[in-house]
Amino acid sequence: MEISVDLNLVVFGLLSALAIVSGLIHMALRKGSALAWLAATMVCVSTETLVLRYASHSTLGVAAISLLVPAAYLCASQAIRLSMGAGVTSRRLVAIAAVLTGLSLVLLAVDAVPFVQCLPFQLAGVVMFLDAVLALARQKRRGVLGNGLLVLCCCSMTGIAIRIPMFPLLLGQPTPFPIMSAETFERVFVNSLGVLTTGLALFIIARIVANEMASYRYRSERDDLTGLLNRRMLGGMLDRPAATAGAVVMCDIDRFKTINDRFGHHVGDEVIQSFAAILKGHAGHVGRVGGEEFALLLFGASSQEAGETADAIRCRFQQFQHPAVGEAGTLSASFGVAAFDTGASVRSAMRQADKALYAAKRTGRNRVCIAPDEATVRRGMQHAA
Repeated sequence: MEISVDLNLVVFGLLSALAIVSGLIHMALRKGSALAWLAATMVCVSTETLVLRYASHSTLGVAAISLLVPAAYLCASQAIRLSMGAGVTSRRLVAIAAVLTGLSLVLLAVDAVPFVQCLPFQLAGVVMFLDAVLALARQKRRGVLGNGLLVLCCCSMTGIAIRIPMFPLLLGQPTPFPIMSAETFERVFVNSLGVLTTGLALFIIARIVANEMASYRYRSERDDLTGLLNRRMLGGMLDRPAATAGAVVMCDIDRFKTINDRFGHHVGDEVIQSFAAILKGHAGHVGRVGGEEFALLLFGASSQEAGETADAIRCRFQQFQHPAVGEAGTLSASFGVAAFDTGASVRSAMRQADKALYAAKRTGRNRVCIAPDEATVRRGMQHAA
């Protein structure tokens, strides 16, 4: 017994399932507008497939196709752009696509030649999709998923270029380019549409999920206010024996409570962010220990070199002026430095740096104190004994 399967319905079912999956992931993440755009793309393409199959010979069906094709490419381009952090398409391009789509509807109303009527709305889709492809191509760090997405987008652009002169065949109308029969073109078009759209959707979903996982990892390792390593991540580095010698620099913003009390917590947060930006400009691992206190791990640096780094940071922060604080409230920070040897406990050196920091606070603030190294401490203890 021969079983006949309508390929259009298969593609419709596949695209509808992808639309549902995209929507469910979007709701599960409670964000991710790229997924919402992707779901909208699948709805437009699956609806387009049904209209082409059952209503393409009617004026209303052609009007629907004239709207659905550019809408699908608009949604797809937004999904691609947002999945790679490029932002939405400019309003100018959207306006151009809208004008081209409107022109197709006008041509339909005046009973223009099918090829001429189909050309503007297809060009509208090209404008939207090409913008996303170029934005993806310009991205320097695409990774495997990004490169795969770019390849599929280029294949889709090739398919679009081939489809433009042949599109009237899908509407049961003649075309000035009779390269193949209407039946053959419909079969090729439906097959390629299903494969490329499914591939694009899967790559976009994979990229969005990968971006979300990277975001969760970043937030688990970073301080929300400053973007520096958080206390937990920094603690993991402190608990391992040092792979190489280096130094720890402990930093604390002077009289920070006064800044908060006098100018408000929002100004205090901005001061912390400014100090963190200065710390980021120096090589090493920088973390926020808590409040207005920070730690800087400098592997491969001596205590003297770490002290010079700390003093450079101190000078830069002293020169910084917050608009709300002004010259009347000069900002400053105090620093404690301690060295550690290869294989030694970095946390132990951090405790020594913390003692040196409080020595800097006691002796007038806005200065750098370097803790004596362990050999000097041992000699002092032996001499005292």
